[in-house]
Amino acid sequence: MVDMTSQMSVQATSAEKPTARRYYVLGLLTLIYALNFLDRTIFNVLIEPIKKEFQLSDTMMGLLAGFGFALFYSLLGIPIARVADRLNRRNIVALAFAFWSAMTALCGAASSVTALAFARIGVGIGESAGSPASQSIVADLFAKNERPRALGIYAIGTYLGVFLGYFVGGYVNQHYGWRMAFYVAGVPGILLALILWLTISEPKRGAMQESFVPEPLGPTLRFLASQQSFVIVLVGFCLTTYTNYATAAWIPPFLARVHHLSSAEIGTYAGTFKGLAGMAGTLLGGFVVARVSRRDDRWNLWAPAITSGLAGPVFALCMLTQDFAMMVAMLALTSFLVGFHLGPIFAIAQTVAKPSMRALASALIALTATCFGQGVGPLAVGVVNDALKGSYGADAVRYSLLSAAVTTTLGALLFIWAARTIRADIVRAS
Repeated sequence: MVDMTSQMSVQATSAEKPTARRYYVLGLLTLIYALNFLDRTIFNVLIEPIKKEFQLSDTMMGLLAGFGFALFYSLLGIPIARVADRLNRRNIVALAFAFWSAMTALCGAASSVTALAFARIGVGIGESAGSPASQSIVADLFAKNERPRALGIYAIGTYLGVFLGYFVGGYVNQHYGWRMAFYVAGVPGILLALILWLTISEPKRGAMQESFVPEPLGPTLRFLASQQSFVIVLVGFCLTTYTNYATAAWIPPFLARVHHLSSAEIGTYAGTFKGLAGMAGTLLGGFVVARVSRRDDRWNLWAPAITSGLAGPVFALCMLTQDFAMMVAMLALTSFLVGFHLGPIFAIAQTVAKPSMRALASALIALTATCFGQGVGPLAVGVVNDALKGSYGADAVRYSLLSAAVTTTLGALLFIWAARTIRADIVRAS
């Protein structure tokens, strides 16, 4: 006779361990993703002292903050993601993390703008390998209906990194200088990369699917291009990412020039009201969409469309109001609304792609959006700043940032369009 009590106990224990393990992996990858954005964001809060030391224009600062980083990030991300669809993803993330952390620290040792630019390029090269492989790992640990929640948790790394970047950069710069801020941001990542290497293992690829069949690059790209929701989401995400990166780069100078805050005050206000509000929106977005999309998969895109559409007019008010308290409140609300869509959009890339394509799908979404958002966003705002400063002085940054209100609204419209075909695309990928 079978001891049913004992058997149930063994089953419960075996179920509990994988659950605990997968959330440990998710938590560690989220922390690494946060340090990814810390290393990007810390440059933004240091724009003013770097500009002053090297005597640079806003256009040049926009290039350093965005395009110089994003170009190599995007060019190398696709081939590295293809490797991640074949080789050990844990090793790829650990090595990439250690490399970009070291390059962040080297930013602090730059003796010229050329050396700083090369170090920023190095950060971009390292970070191009991290997120696609990480998201592919998460997709193999969580089923389809769990992914918006899991990737919503993962996506809070974006705003946790923004929060830490503003705080660390603002405080350390004010008391120890901008070079020390880069050292403080970069060195801990090398130790955390070693912890990742030693404590997690590669999950079975396609574990949440019935089968896993590797496919060549050509058929993979053709399949993804045939997934209409994927293509439209990619374009829409480029536009909403413009909003994220343009504001991330130029909110600190906006607070310094228009509202006359010190470096530490910028870290406090930007970190709290942009970083923490964005974290809250991202986490809530993942949990809400995971629940409502069980009834209808189109909510994976309807919900991000609603919040991204609301973010446009809210951010316009943030830029145009003369009241400091109103500005801070609208900045927090904008970050909450824009952050809401990150987890669901990451989940779309994993859900409408076959298991053998997930790292590449994630890379196409993340890297194309980063190339446009981080490459074009900070640069475009910097160029308009230089063009308008003769007429508007310090207020030029206020008006150039209004472009971010337009792009998030356009992105919302594209998410609505993509929702029309998402159910059929999910069926094709399963």
